Amino acid sequence: MYLQINFSLLEWNKRFKSLILEMWNIPIIFFPILIISMIPKISFGNLNQGNFVWVDIIFSISFSLMMITLINKDFFGGQSTVHRLLGFKVVDVKTNEQASKLKCMLRNVTAPIWMIEVIFLLVNPKRRLGDIIAGTSLIEIESTDPELILVEIQNTKFDKEAKLTLLISIVWAIMFILLFN
Repeated sequence: MYLQINFSLLEWNKRFKSLILEMWNIPIIFFPILIISMIPKISFGNLNQGNFVWVDIIFSISFSLMMITLINKDFFGGQSTVHRLLGFKVVDVKTNEQASKLKCMLRNVTAPIWMIEVIFLLVNPKRRLGDIIAGTSLIEIESTDPELILVEIQNTKFDKEAKLTLLISIVWAIMFILLFN
């Protein structure tokens, strides 16, 4: 009888762990770049005059790259490095097949408001806000080596959908920076 109990709390904990790791993984990678790009601002005070506009441009570019990476983290095979490690894959909720690159990007546009995502996850452990918006869900699969994503990156052919997804990501990042600048 004990072995037949549904341990949904354990599933919830794994999903919650995935969300937290996902939301911190990309910023931690880009943290050194952001700090380095802020050194001139911190050192010299307000540099928004004359020749020091380049400092803001460098920071905006590095922040944009971080945001583009964050919303495209599931771009390769519907799995980020954290999903590969924990054994998750993003699928289309209607077909239960791997979600398209565009859907994977769309599900992550809510990533910067990850505190709201945590609340949604507390209410519904199976789908977060981004999943509801994009029509996706996470399914459990066998975990794989996260470094295999490097092989997929090398072998990726950028078709129309991939180019459109990256273009939308760039526009989204620019809008995000302009909105919160």
